[in-house]
Amino acid sequence: KHTLTVEATDKAGNKTTQQLDFIIDTLLSEPTIVLDSTDDSGTKGDNLTNVNKPTFLLGNIDADARYVTVEVQHGGTKEVLTATKDATGNWSVTPTGTWADGDYTLTVRVEDEAGNEKHSASLTVTVDTQITIDVIELVNDNGIPGDNMTNDAHPQFRVTVPGDVNEVSLSIDGGVTWVKATQSATPGVWNYTWPGTVPDGDYTLNVKATDNAGNTVTETLHFTIDTTLSVPVIVLNSADDTGVQGDNMTN
Repeated sequence: KHTLTVEATDKAGNKTTQQLDFIIDTLLSEPTIVLDSTDDSGTKGDNLTNVNKPTFLLGNIDADARYVTVEVQHGGTKEVLTATKDATGNWSVTPTGTWADGDYTLTVRVEDEAGNEKHSASLTVTVDTQITIDVIELVNDNGIPGDNMTNDAHPQFRVTVPGDVNEVSLSIDGGVTWVKATQSATPGVWNYTWPGTVPDGDYTLNVKATDNAGNTVTETLHFTIDTTLSVPVIVLNSADDTGVQGDNMTN
């Protein structure tokens, strides 16, 4: 802050003085932007979210900031959002509408009262709200192909899902207990063989998949285990047993 003093003297020797206070401000902090941790639904810090209207927190905003905006690039489109400050002085920004799945790059622009301008380093986040289970197979389906019947008391299952799925769990008791499938060498293919003997009967397999963004989906497969077969019998029709009944002699 500075004070400018101006003194004027006329030909008669009269003098007058005026002062002007002014500020020279050439400094402005570089702002920061992060995805709100409550919306970072995958691994914390991976900037992957299943929230299609996520909130971002801005930091290092000077007290004399006049304009605080966030430029968002998505594909070939650009959107400019205006940040807001809460009662405690914290800045944040939330999209005005929902975002489609995809990558978004955000940059903060700050301008202060003196006209100084600073931009943040860019932040790229991925919105992922979709997950599917593509195929559930009973591998040892050894009856009619596709009838989901097996005579093996250790049923084996194969689950095909998108490559960003990081966990596949299975249950055959209505979700009371879950077991984790193992990812194969082929991306998106998970396998599990029941280690204990499963009694004969009809079952519903529940399959639950979770992806990197934290999305979860559950699908079912109905299958039957049948490991027993009665011994068939054959007798001569009594009407044709013309000798002594039961001697299996006939004319």
